[in-house]
Amino acid sequence: MNVEFDRPKRVRLVDIAEKVGVSRRAVSAVLLGTGGNRVTVGEQKAKEIQLVAKSMGYQPNLAARQLVGKRSHTFGLLVASAGDPLRSFLIQHLDEEAVAHGNRTLIGNTVIAPDRFEKTVQLFTNSGVDGVLCAVHSWLPGDRADLLGQHPCTVFYEDPGTPNACFVTVDRRAAIRKATSFLIEKGRERIGLALNVKSRKSQKDRLIGYKEALSQHGHKFTPELVFHASPKHKNAYASHDVDSLKWSFPEEVIDDLIEKLIIGQSADAIIAHDDYWAATLIKRLHRRGVRVPDDVAVVGYLNHYLADFTDPAITTIDLNHLSAATEMVSMLEKMIRGEELPADQRQVLIQPQLIERESA
Repeated sequence: MNVEFDRPKRVRLVDIAEKVGVSRRAVSAVLLGTGGNRVTVGEQKAKEIQLVAKSMGYQPNLAARQLVGKRSHTFGLLVASAGDPLRSFLIQHLDEEAVAHGNRTLIGNTVIAPDRFEKTVQLFTNSGVDGVLCAVHSWLPGDRADLLGQHPCTVFYEDPGTPNACFVTVDRRAAIRKATSFLIEKGRERIGLALNVKSRKSQKDRLIGYKEALSQHGHKFTPELVFHASPKHKNAYASHDVDSLKWSFPEEVIDDLIEKLIIGQSADAIIAHDDYWAATLIKRLHRRGVRVPDDVAVVGYLNHYLADFTDPAITTIDLNHLSAATEMVSMLEKMIRGEELPADQRQVLIQPQLIERESA
């Protein structure tokens, strides 16, 4: 059986004009601020228009407001998925920060379909957003150049690889320097570094930070203590099965890591790719009778809420997503106001923080 639902009819300016008994231009002048000095409406009549508009449930057309130079006070927020565990805190903070500045967010999930990124950008254009906050992972598809073409006021989380783009990102070199230095100061001698895709800049930055910390403490860099999941393991991320409602992680990645770094190289500490890797590593080591942190210390990366609930709780790197969101919204507001951002203010590095718990 087919059931049809009636969509609520959009209240138009002409509907309000007929109800009040004034012209459409008068209603537009009161509700949208159009007409300049060419359209005058008395104070009493203006109040009546506003009351009638409210009673009829009128919602302004954001694109129309933008065309007449009015802000919609709406930001487009591009995300891979609103449920993305790697960016969920960032997304939350971006929305809260936008609201704190008197705005609202229109969130678009981009991983649902191959062309969803581009369709969402067009939706933002049609909706008249003031600007866009893009938190989609840099390695995921999406035409960033087209996004900037349609929305010059766009701020990215991470470098999109597009010339002159404004972005905010965590200092990954500093993150791994902190983790490595912490482990060295705790007396660890053979510290392994576990990374995912070898070719990505983010992973290369982590490796640089690792080498810098070793050098600063007079330790020799041992290439064999660095583990790359790729190209052998093409998928080394936690994933969610919609049908079973369960999360899973490819544990064979961690088993390979254990064999190469802990069994093969006698590593007494591991800096994991992220907290999911760290949690799985602790579980797999426990099954082998390896004690954490007594035998092997483990440090994660992200400070996801799961880090508090493992046994032992995970020492990890907090990426300071609150500061990143604050910087992104502040930068976007300046761009919308027409302020010229100098080169040294178009790229902001956020400093991470090491959170010490029981795993290291």
